[in-house]
Amino acid sequence: MNICRYFFLSLTLLLSFNLTAQGFLLSEAEQLAVESDPAQKIYQAQKSALRAQGVSASTLADPMIKLGMANIPTDSFQLDQDPMTQLSVGLSQQFSRGSQLELAQKGFNQQSEVAVYAAVDRQLTVKKTVRELWFNILFVEESKKLVEENKKLFSGFYNDLQSQFSLGLADNEDLIAAEIELSKYDEKTALLTQQSLNYRTLLSEWIGQNAYGSLAADIPEWRDTLAYIEADKGAEQHYQLLSSHPQVKMLAQNILVADNNIELAEQDYKPSFKVEVGYGHRLSEMDDGMARPDLLSGFVSMDIPLFTDKRQDQKMISAQQIKGQKQAEHRLLLRQLNALLDAEIINYQQLASRQLRYKETLLKQAKLQSRLLEQSYQSNTRPFKEVIQAYINEQNLSIEYQQLYFDGLKSLSQIRYFQAL
Repeated sequence: MNICRYFFLSLTLLLSFNLTAQGFLLSEAEQLAVESDPAQKIYQAQKSALRAQGVSASTLADPMIKLGMANIPTDSFQLDQDPMTQLSVGLSQQFSRGSQLELAQKGFNQQSEVAVYAAVDRQLTVKKTVRELWFNILFVEESKKLVEENKKLFSGFYNDLQSQFSLGLADNEDLIAAEIELSKYDEKTALLTQQSLNYRTLLSEWIGQNAYGSLAADIPEWRDTLAYIEADKGAEQHYQLLSSHPQVKMLAQNILVADNNIELAEQDYKPSFKVEVGYGHRLSEMDDGMARPDLLSGFVSMDIPLFTDKRQDQKMISAQQIKGQKQAEHRLLLRQLNALLDAEIINYQQLASRQLRYKETLLKQAKLQSRLLEQSYQSNTRPFKEVIQAYINEQNLSIEYQQLYFDGLKSLSQIRYFQAL
């Protein structure tokens, strides 16, 4: 059996005997944390705001209306004196360059997709945070159980020592040493209780008061992650996987936004148009008393980009450089994530190897040493301090063994983040 899978399954069986399977499940905690995360509303608002800006940017400018008097004689300021005096009403409409409006909306819609990927990445980060805090709590609780079990064992040993001392078969120095170690067990339990409370307080940010209740020790199997580790073929496979990660997709989307900005810059080389229509009502009459005919006018204005070196060309250069920047950031992020994933897989494999060494060698040797020294002490061939030290060493190795296991789970959680799971 693969060492990583052996590492995972063996300790899952171990925990099934040592921890309760009742209580709040990790999957429930992840779901609650994601659903109650206020950041999701932020990203949703960003997406909606950008799409609304896109609709606004794709709309023509509001038409302009003009109302006024034209050609008033300055010698008398009489409105019916001069035939050209008129009451004017005009309407004008500005038209954008080329496909500027459509491209502007497209750009905002593309930017809104960045907010979508950011929201997904936030969900993955929240899940990873909850998992790490969860595993820290389970480790501390399991360590407390180990300490409490060892305290019970040592208390029985202490009671035997008291009986031997009352019969004159044990030294006072050994009795005092045993009392000190019993007090140390209480201190270790208090320290672990403090650590558990600290982790639960941090977890309560995500799942509220559920963090202070009973947490189920059911460990997820994560077979897809284990299979990926076992089938690891190096960096090329990582790049294929990481291309689907929301962080990478965000930068890939930024490249599309940059492409659209280049197309927008190209539109500046095209002319813009303005259409104006005016109506003039003349206030004076002809000599025969007839009303003078009103006047209708229309204009089409067009700007022609002739001198482009200072504006259009520079805008195009800027858009192209920004695209190059986004492409470089995309490649850089892929390299960084690839290295981090590679390192995490190696970290997990090393943790699996070390855990197996503890299980197959160190823990067995420590347990055997404790029993042999206890027998030697009872035979008056070994000092009591060596017995105490042996039991302490066995306990420390057991806790280290648990630490390796939960570190392995946290490593798997980190790999799942890279898998976008």
